[in-house]
Parts: sequence; C-alpha cells; structure tokens
Amino acid sequence: MPPPAVVPEGPEAPLFLEVRPDSLTDAVYEAIRRGIIDRRLAPGSPVTEAALAEQLGVSKTPVREALLRLKDIGVIEPNGRRGGRVVQLSELSVRRAYEVRDALEPYAAGRAAERAKADQVAELRSLAARSLACVQADDVDGFTNHDIDFHTAIAEAASNPLLRRMVEDALTLALTLRRRARPKATASRACAEAHVRIADAIADGAAAVAEREMRGHIGFVAGMVLAGPLQTTTDEVGL
Repeated sequence: MPPPAVVPEGPEAPLFLEVRPDSLTDAVYEAIRRGIIDRRLAPGSPVTEAALAEQLGVSKTPVREALLRLKDIGVIEPNGRRGGRVVQLSELSVRRAYEVRDALEPYAAGRAAERAKADQVAELRSLAARSLACVQADDVDGFTNHDIDFHTAIAEAASNPLLRRMVEDALTLALTLRRRARPKATASRACAEAHVRIADAIADGAAAVAEREMRGHIGFVAGMVLAGPLQTTTDEVGL
C-alpha cells in the first residue's frame, strides 16, 4: 500500500475510499482508520454511521461493521446518545495501549527472527535504513510512514495471521493516541536506530535479541509519550 497523502487535520478534511478491495467493509474500515490516524477525525470527534456513510458514498452496513471493529480495538468510545467518538487522550489510555504493544510486538519480533523469509528480511532492513535516512534528511512524513510499515512488516514476517491482526490493531490504537503528528528529531533518531538493531537481530535469526531490542524500543517510546503533560499539543516520538 502506498503511504497516505499528507492531509490537513480536522473535520474539514474529507474521508475517501482509496481502493475497493473484495470486501467493501475492509475498504471502509481502512478509510476510517486512516482518517483517524491522519487526524481528519481528531480525538473526541463524534462519529455516526449516517455521516460516515454519506461522506464515503456507501450504505450504513459496511460503516457499522467497520465501527464495531474500531470499538473493539478501543479507537471509538461511547458518546452518550449521540453514538460514538474518537477516543480521547489520557494517561490511562496511553499506558494500556503500550502495555498491549509490549505484550505482542517483542513476541512477534522473536517469531520473525525464526520464520522470516529472505525477501521479508531484506524488506525489514530496507525499511529500517530508510527510516534512519529520513531522520537524517529531516523528512518527518517519510520517517512516520516507514515507522508504521516497519512494525507492520515484522508482524507479517512472524507468519501468524492472528498475531499480525492483533499487532495492527494495537498500532492503530497507539497512533490514535499520539499527541501530534510530528515527532521530535532526537527521539525519531533513537527510534530509527532501534529499527536497525531489531532488523539486524531478525536477519541474524537471533530471536532473544530481537525480542529484547523490541521491548526496549517500545518501552522507550512509551516513556517519552508519558513523560510530559498529556495534551494534544505536546511533542511526541515515533512508534
């Protein structure tokens, strides 16, 4: 999938279906998910089946199914009688999201070290190198895209579709709870360097090292996110 286009934040930026795969529900889910991650649907924004269906040009049924999955992930929360809203940032919500990532992603990295195919190893190393190159070039959007792709690719390389979906859901929640779209340069460099170490460990088949490096990486990011006041105007790090 190509990286998402840079879009303005807020409700004035419309959602759209980039592609229509075999399942319309999957396309609707991805459109809403990307809208939340890109801040076209900001934290606290109300979401209703009718409004989203009209904006996407589809019936309410695939929207309803997509919203149910997003509610299960924790991205959509109840909003009284008005339906749902995008989850709002809080210390508890951030802490819970990173606890889930800490439970899933080190394990996925270890399994990737054991099971990754040669082309998957090459892709992981490429993504890690590109994320670091983007930091060095001050390419924030490029780093963010490679950051997301790197973590998703590790889950894919673990060769467990259930694990991959769980990791993807945890990443979606973590991205939703970001404070702002642009990470600090110093923190981004630390994240990119961690990507390189994780990719090297997976390439070497060193499962224990890959797990340790991933756990340290997630702990670093969680610590940075929770270090300051939890306001949507605070700088943040990568994934």
